[in-house]
Amino acid sequence: MTDKTTVLHTLHDGSIIRVMGARELIKIPVWHGNRIIDNAHVQRIKDGIAKTKVQKLDFGYRIVTYDEVDAGGNMVSTSCIIDGQHRHRVLYDFFQESLCEPDFPVVVLEKKVKCEAEIIMYFKELNNQMPILWKTDANMLANEYIKMLSEVFNTKKEVMIRPKSTTRPYLSVEKLRDVLVSFGTQLKESPEEIKAFVVRVLRYNAKAIEDSDLGIALATKKGQGEIIQKAAGHKFMLAVDPRLPWVGECLKG
Repeated sequence: MTDKTTVLHTLHDGSIIRVMGARELIKIPVWHGNRIIDNAHVQRIKDGIAKTKVQKLDFGYRIVTYDEVDAGGNMVSTSCIIDGQHRHRVLYDFFQESLCEPDFPVVVLEKKVKCEAEIIMYFKELNNQMPILWKTDANMLANEYIKMLSEVFNTKKEVMIRPKSTTRPYLSVEKLRDVLVSFGTQLKESPEEIKAFVVRVLRYNAKAIEDSDLGIALATKKGQGEIIQKAAGHKFMLAVDPRLPWVGECLKG
């Protein structure tokens, strides 16, 4: 999404400081793995600025940009807000309620990343209060599970766990995160326990590959046999059933 005419400076890590319109900014979605939004904090920001002074929120946004394959098989550039989501919500609400208000420039820091695991690492670098967040925010716990799963199943050859929505046999990070979060209290913060979960997932995947021929033979739903065959060919069975039943099974131990 980078427009070189707006680049103000490039940092040592390759991140760029750039300017965009506030209306363009609010079109960028907030990263799905961000902490659960605090509506009270959003209201405090609103209360702290007069409605006519929303232009004060013209700085303090971090964006990550990555390349992904869309449903048509084309490589596209996608961005999301990783820091500044509460100010972003205030701006969004402002322009929804004030459709005729003029646009104004905002300054953002944009970093190019390769995958979800890099987004999670970057987010942790920006938030040194992670140990506290882990105990209160299911999204933060889910991120650690996703990071370890991505490191195991995503290789240089092929990315099986992909950002946003995707088609099987690939697995959507957003779908995976939603299912993990639904188990809330069963998610653990210990790296050892998360690693043990990943080991169980590897065993589940291996067994599903082993049983794939039987699954194809017994498939009754239209297209199910083809999905199982394709997944087995990629040696990745975690998205065959869109309900992701393996998450609950592997969390139980």
